[in-house]
Amino acid sequence: KKTTLEKGSTINVSGKEKGGRAIVWGDIALIDGNINAQGSGDIAKTGGFVETSGHYLSIDSNAIVKTKEWLLDPDNVTIEAPSAPRTDDNIDSEFLGDGTENNPKVNNQDKTILTNTTISNFLKNAQVVNITAKNKITVNSTINAKSGSHLILWSEGNQNGGIEIKKDILIENEEEGLNLTAYSGGWLDVKGNISVGKLGNINLTAKQDIGFDSESSQTITGQGVITSGDKNGFRFKNVSLNGVGATGLLFTSNRRNEGNISNKFDGTLNISGKVNISMKSPWVSSAKRYNGRTYWNLTSLNVSPGSKFNFTIDSRGNGGGFRLQRQAGLNGITFNKNTTFNIAKGSTVNFDIKTSILPPGNLKTNYALFNGNVSVIGGGRVDFNVDASSSSFETSGVIIKSSNFNVSQGSSLNFNTQGSTKTAFLIENDLTLNATGGNITLRQIEGTDSFVKKGIVANKNITFEGGNITFGSQKATTEIKGDVIVKRDTNAILRGAYYGDSRKALNITGNVTNEGNLTTDGSIINIGGNLTVAEAAKLQAITNYTFNVSGLFDNKGNSNISIAKGGAQFKDINNTSSLNITTNSDTTYRTIIKGNISNKSGDLNIIDRKSDAEIQIGGNISQKEGNLTISSDRIDITKQITIKKGVNGEDSTSSETNNANLTIKTKELKLTGDLDISGFDKAEIVAKNGSDLTIGNGRDSGSANAKKVTFNNVKDSKISANDHNVTLNSKVETSGDSSAESSDGRNAGLTINAKNVEVNNNITSNKTVNITASENVTTKAEATINATNGNVKVTTKTGDIKGGIESSSGSVTIAATGDTLAVGNISGSTVTVTANKGKLTTTEGSTINATANSVDISVKEGDLQGTVEAKQNSVNIVAKESDLTVSNVTAKNNVAVKAEQGTLTTTSSGTIKSEERKVELTARSGSISGNVVAEKDSVAVTANAGDLSVANVTGKTATLTAESGKLTTQAGSTVRATNGVTASSQSGDIGGTISGKTVSVTATTDSLTVKGSAKINATEGAATLTATKGTLTTAADSSISAASGILTINAKDAKLDGAASGNHTVVNATNASGSGRVIAT
Repeated sequence: KKTTLEKGSTINVSGKEKGGRAIVWGDIALIDGNINAQGSGDIAKTGGFVETSGHYLSIDSNAIVKTKEWLLDPDNVTIEAPSAPRTDDNIDSEFLGDGTENNPKVNNQDKTILTNTTISNFLKNAQVVNITAKNKITVNSTINAKSGSHLILWSEGNQNGGIEIKKDILIENEEEGLNLTAYSGGWLDVKGNISVGKLGNINLTAKQDIGFDSESSQTITGQGVITSGDKNGFRFKNVSLNGVGATGLLFTSNRRNEGNISNKFDGTLNISGKVNISMKSPWVSSAKRYNGRTYWNLTSLNVSPGSKFNFTIDSRGNGGGFRLQRQAGLNGITFNKNTTFNIAKGSTVNFDIKTSILPPGNLKTNYALFNGNVSVIGGGRVDFNVDASSSSFETSGVIIKSSNFNVSQGSSLNFNTQGSTKTAFLIENDLTLNATGGNITLRQIEGTDSFVKKGIVANKNITFEGGNITFGSQKATTEIKGDVIVKRDTNAILRGAYYGDSRKALNITGNVTNEGNLTTDGSIINIGGNLTVAEAAKLQAITNYTFNVSGLFDNKGNSNISIAKGGAQFKDINNTSSLNITTNSDTTYRTIIKGNISNKSGDLNIIDRKSDAEIQIGGNISQKEGNLTISSDRIDITKQITIKKGVNGEDSTSSETNNANLTIKTKELKLTGDLDISGFDKAEIVAKNGSDLTIGNGRDSGSANAKKVTFNNVKDSKISANDHNVTLNSKVETSGDSSAESSDGRNAGLTINAKNVEVNNNITSNKTVNITASENVTTKAEATINATNGNVKVTTKTGDIKGGIESSSGSVTIAATGDTLAVGNISGSTVTVTANKGKLTTTEGSTINATANSVDISVKEGDLQGTVEAKQNSVNIVAKESDLTVSNVTAKNNVAVKAEQGTLTTTSSGTIKSEERKVELTARSGSISGNVVAEKDSVAVTANAGDLSVANVTGKTATLTAESGKLTTQAGSTVRATNGVTASSQSGDIGGTISGKTVSVTATTDSLTVKGSAKINATEGAATLTATKGTLTTAADSSISAASGILTINAKDAKLDGAASGNHTVVNATNASGSGRVIAT
């Protein structure tokens, strides 16, 4: 019944080599003496075993136990500080019952008290002390242990019992080690400090909850595993956890039936070393793992340098799930208070939530809820990860009701959610992300997420203030229903989904104001309000498919928008710095500017790089200074607009610091209405990427109602395609200051440069038009090229200019270097046409007209069926290598027409005429079938190598020469000169009338024939006919007369059958015959 080991007594089971076994037990066991179970050497190696047990066990502080292992085994154990000497040792106090058969005495199981000094002394001598209890162990006083010892507290936890450690368990030397093992079949509460040293180990296990929740601060130091059981989990309040060694402290659970996990954190939590809290649901039905909750009520979490804190909840279980019918905790976590994470540089905190799959339906459930604000300081990193992976159902996400996330001192705060979330992050209030001197990331990321719906939904405004911040979804829709504000000194990334071929959008309902550096990326970005980029701010928008701004895009900073596979849409754009928009549009995602563009300063570039893509422009464009470039395969001007220099009615005059230049690069410029380009220092429409250029719609080709492109007050206007083609279906016009004295160089005119230029409608320039084609220029008959106050210059290899070319006050110059040139109506103060290596053709009814000066035409070969005229000056036409045909040529002054190496032909209905001066026709041979007139001066027609045939010639004098061939005057023709006619040739046939004051007709080497009905008449002087080396023949009905002068006939042979008369007649012939009448009157 009762066993007592008195003070001073000794039980000795020591051995020479190993200690023995000593067992002292009883219903009542009072231990005040010594028990020795030593071996020959180190007690840790050779010590024996001591057991003291009883329903009531008392170990006095005088007791000394020397052994390797000591087992204490009562029902209940209380470890307290020493009290007064024991007085309750009578039999009636220690045993109950009356001692009868029916009611025997049994031990009182409530009486088990150990002193802390006793346990401490035991642990200085013994390697293992094992304190067990059927019900409860209570540590009310501090226990101090020596290195190498092992303290075991073992409670079966009966009668709702457990282990309660109210005071400290410590190692005397922190550099050494105590092994502490505690097992509770019920609960385990630790309210004191525990330190087992660097070499010690902690192993705490409970089948129910474990709490570290002292009202004041407490510290747990060591390495090992702390395992809660099959109920809730852990409680922490004002705790410092110091995980030493390579593994540190692991807080985990051993669950078999209960999957609902609940933890609670209160006060402050301090972490050093490695600390892991890892809770995992067992493979049980989802109905048993959906309603737990962890409550994070900490005001601060402090993590020392070089430390790691991991908190993991894994509720996946066997992976099954069901649709929720009511609100549930979901084994999630709630952050109720404003929490400061003070994480030292190089240290990390990681929250990892692996969720059960429970479709929320219309319930507002969550795996994490932030009610308070979060601050991170110290330079370390806090990661928060939710993994709601599912290929079958949608799941809940994270709800943020915070108003501020603040990160500073080089710290980082990262939120990542993956899986099939209905909404990964729901932000209910205005949220400011302040990462001044730090980093914040809040993202939905890719994972197993077949049913993912939305990544981030922010119901109100989001403000980015300082530091580096990434915000958005990588594989789901992001919605911000308020405004987005990016403050100065902030590097912010707004992310839309871009994973794979995702088309999920980043939608911002309100305004976006950027005062820092903002990068937007993803697939589709829609801004419902205004986009403002402040001065010195930067915007980098990189999307796959489209970037759209419904309100005003006001750029005062440096903005670059780049779309990889689609387009961009804007309403109005204001730019005062640098703006680049680069797209790759298709039929689904187009590039459209619906409103006006105002570029006050800097460069603005709108470029679409995709083949066959289109940019639509539906508003006016104004530019004060800088360079404006619009580039796309097709540019569609959807209504009548103006692109002008000058904004808000400001003067568009140039200065060295106020130059504005416009470049439109395209393959096709489509016009729904007229396009007015006004005031630029340089404005050019150029072919994109070495391709052809078409301006205007095909249906407008040649139409009087075609739309018009106007360059107004533009200093340098240019249309070019370099070594490709230009087609002008629209009208093109330049206008503005027409003053020849204008000193600003404005309206220098229009320049067109291409491989081939096709003009299908009118070109009108206030000053000059310069067209250069390396191959060909063609114009439609209805099209006119008009320089009203300047020159027109067309330079080409070949040309088919059916339409008109006009210059009211300037010159027209057309130069072709190739084989052919065809022109229609040409009018200018001076006209120069050159085709020295090809043939020039003009159509019947066309006119080449020099209104003030001369016409100069120089060709290899010519067929001029139209009219050439110079009403105020002269005409010079020369074919340098081949034949030349002309029809009507008229000049006030000299007319010179030459076919230097070929035949000169004039049409029978044509007239070559000089009103004031002479006409000179020169050719190798000639067929002059029309009229040649120089009434006030001379006419000279010369064939220097072949025959010459003439029709009607009228002049003050007329000289007809066929130096090496026959001269023929056509029957019925008239050669008339008031002063005289001189005809000279190798031989001659006179078929018409030759009349002049004097007439001289000579055949230098062969015969001369005056045919029937032909007449030669010297009206006032001599008439001389000469054929000294041949026969001179006059037909019977011909007539030769010199009524007032001498008629001289000189011939080798003369056969005179016609009439010949003169005031004096002389016939010099070796042989003369004939039936004609030859007389002197």
